[in-house]
Amino acid sequence: MNSSMYERIKRQKGESFAKAIRNYHNGIFDIPNIADIVRHAGQTAEPLIPYLLSLLASNDDKPAVSDTPFDLLKKAGYNAFYADTFKKQNSITSYFQQGELLCTFNDSARYKDYYIVHAIKDDADKVKREDFKGQEKREDAYGTSVISIQMLKTGGFISIKNRYNHAVENPDNTFNSNPDNIIQGLSLALKDHFNVNFSALQIGLPEGYAIFGKNIFQYHTERNNIYYGDQAWAENGTIHATDRSGGDALFDGFLFNNKTKTLKSVDPRSMDSFADDFNRCYGGNRGLTVQNGNLMLNGEVLIGATESRIATICLPALTTMDDRCLRHAPALTSFEATALTTMGDGCLRYANALTSFEATALTTMGDGCLRYANALTSFEATALTTMGDGCLRYANALTSFEATALTTMGDGCL
Repeated sequence: MNSSMYERIKRQKGESFAKAIRNYHNGIFDIPNIADIVRHAGQTAEPLIPYLLSLLASNDDKPAVSDTPFDLLKKAGYNAFYADTFKKQNSITSYFQQGELLCTFNDSARYKDYYIVHAIKDDADKVKREDFKGQEKREDAYGTSVISIQMLKTGGFISIKNRYNHAVENPDNTFNSNPDNIIQGLSLALKDHFNVNFSALQIGLPEGYAIFGKNIFQYHTERNNIYYGDQAWAENGTIHATDRSGGDALFDGFLFNNKTKTLKSVDPRSMDSFADDFNRCYGGNRGLTVQNGNLMLNGEVLIGATESRIATICLPALTTMDDRCLRHAPALTSFEATALTTMGDGCLRYANALTSFEATALTTMGDGCLRYANALTSFEATALTTMGDGCLRYANALTSFEATALTTMGDGCL
């Protein structure tokens, strides 16, 4: 056994992680760059063992295939083409339902950075979305009837995207992002045709893991082709870690910069206003610090987080939430903002773990706020006078609703 590597991983990932590898197969410690491979792979080794064992032997020592990737996809029942322009990239949009459109369609530079192969089943028009309503499975006949294989041009990353998009779990990992699971030989055919390299897993990783280069990345959320994990995110084949030693921290898709004492969205395309709303009230305050992954001020937790996911919000100075503020906050359980007076459209729209909402100075809620807050039990906004359309539409767990000043409620609320 490579004892020095065991000690290195023990320091990096903890003793239980290192022991789990050693007890299963200590040869894993001899895999080149193994410490880098598991650096962002979470704290539990057991789910990774099958994949790590597969690295002990090369999977690419198979004879080359003579068929092109398009020939192979034809044999698998697909009409496939290389999308090398923006028009071709978005030419399959009509096959997708509204609300399930690929993030790819919003990225005007995607075809420049990725080799994109769209593949459409011969009978895709006959596979109807309504026939799978409530029974969606990622690799079912609908999900795989239209797929998009995307390979980073600089190498190291592949993703196979699904017709359901985010209506199913991990839609960007269809067929475990291994083209050979579509038809044998497709991985090598794609590599040869585009002269690109990527890791096509013969042994799949569990849900919530992706491969960038050869490195394993554990993530909790993918949005706009950015993968977010614990104090790290991955984009365009590269894993970025926060500067924890410098006091920076990640909160869902927002990065706290300890030097400027401000929040910034990781995704420049994001329309979520939370960073701007926060910075208006707290930005530049030298008292802001990160402790145990939480953002603190004067000993009080402003943003509580678990593994970089926002779990609690307590912002007594926050007065305004602009449109789409915290639109995606799936781990948020408690929200308190006692000075908040105005919420724009779509705030906390997908806060489906939220159980408590307190905003006693709130007077106006825009359309679609808290629309999918289906775990919410307590809502307190005693100054609220106006609620827009579709607010609290699916708040079916609500047991306490205090809005004694409410005079106007839009359509489709509650």
